[in-house]
Amino acid sequence: MKQTSRPDDAAQKAIEWMVLLRSGDATEEDFRQYESWRRSDERHNAACSQIEAILGKIESLNCTMPTENLRQTLLAPSGRRAFLQKACGVAALGLFSGLLLNQKYPLPYLLSDAYTDTAQRRVIQLDDGSKLNMNARTALNISMSDSLRNIELRTGGIIAQVINDERPFTITTLAGRILAREARFHVRHESGGIHLAVLDSVVKVTNLHGSSQQVQAGHGLWFDSSSLIKLAISPYEETAWTQGRLEVKDATLASVINSLKNYSPAVIRVSPDVADLRVSGNFPLDDVPYTLDALAQTMPIAITRTTNYWIRIEPAEV
Repeated sequence: MKQTSRPDDAAQKAIEWMVLLRSGDATEEDFRQYESWRRSDERHNAACSQIEAILGKIESLNCTMPTENLRQTLLAPSGRRAFLQKACGVAALGLFSGLLLNQKYPLPYLLSDAYTDTAQRRVIQLDDGSKLNMNARTALNISMSDSLRNIELRTGGIIAQVINDERPFTITTLAGRILAREARFHVRHESGGIHLAVLDSVVKVTNLHGSSQQVQAGHGLWFDSSSLIKLAISPYEETAWTQGRLEVKDATLASVINSLKNYSPAVIRVSPDVADLRVSGNFPLDDVPYTLDALAQTMPIAITRTTNYWIRIEPAEV
């Protein structure tokens, strides 16, 4: 089944494309991929058109803004600079992109009961005594009725500490539902699906196609609307972010950078040539520049920063 972006995802991705194409680092292949993405869905085209109404239309790389001009624009005290700063700095978060793209694309952050910003963590105590640890860039809705306790996880990830209650406790996602009575587990959006790690007790997962599976403590599951895939997990890796740490063991560089994106105002792009490099270590989430430099010192990668809002990770020159 073909997957399409949600409206807010289209807005966020359109901003990332505009930042890249105006950065001076874009290639012809980048431009071709952008055109293909834009033509693939009318929502993509509409999101790009909204931004072009402010920045002007991009018809080829010859029309883009050179790197130095972009730098000067970002530093200049003007409305154009303010727009670019917001577009670059909060692209993945999408908080300001809702304002930039008018109200056509309702963002989960602005319409949710609770959310966290970039680099923000938050703990919520529910009325029943349960607790939710929210990771950065997370948005959710909370519904507590006489018969059901339900959390709608719209973006990001949480660790849920569920207190026993006569009412079932569910977490609903675009891929399916997680059911618990009394349990502790980590759930987050990942790679087009949902990553689940059960830390205590047991939960039940049912995806949108109706397939179900119980997951015991110490085990994990990745699922989308049609798949249920078992995962090996490390409890410390799953919870380290609550202490501001990123613990990884033999993870891909791409997955590490995806975690860091939640804690950085910059758009970070990873070259496919280094995306699958393996990473192990413990890194600070609250100091992304330090973490990137640490990775560069121990891996064959080069980091290029174009202002504070655009970062490229590529193979190091031999």
